Amino acid sequence: MSLTKFGTAVREYRRQLGLTLSNMATALSTSPAFLSAMETGRSKVPMEWVEKIASYFAAQGKDVQVNRLKAMACESNDTVSLEGLPAHHKMLIAGFANSDLNQEQLTKLGTLLSEIYGEKIKHDA
Repeated sequence: MSLTKFGTAVREYRRQLGLTLSNMATALSTSPAFLSAMETGRSKVPMEWVEKIASYFAAQGKDVQVNRLKAMACESNDTVSLEGLPAHHKMLIAGFANSDLNQEQLTKLGTLLSEIYGEKIKHDA
């Protein structure tokens, strides 16, 4: 089974730190199977676990962009959590979800958001 974007990022962080799935699971009081299922997409990634995992890596000295990790988890889950968002953000998301924007327009919006956040732009093929 292939890794999700979230799983790829988590595995890369673990590799850079020289940690095994078992080491990480022990430190987070969970099972290697649970972490593996999130990495491979066999189970959804609970948002509270994104925070726990990011905090774990930070404690190991790894600089992790929590918002980026959350975005990858949402993409891996094929959902976007609206929990904790202000009402105006929820309305904006609902507006996009109900829009008839074409792929070119969505790409332009994605590029604009990437520029706002200062991220390198990757276009999916």
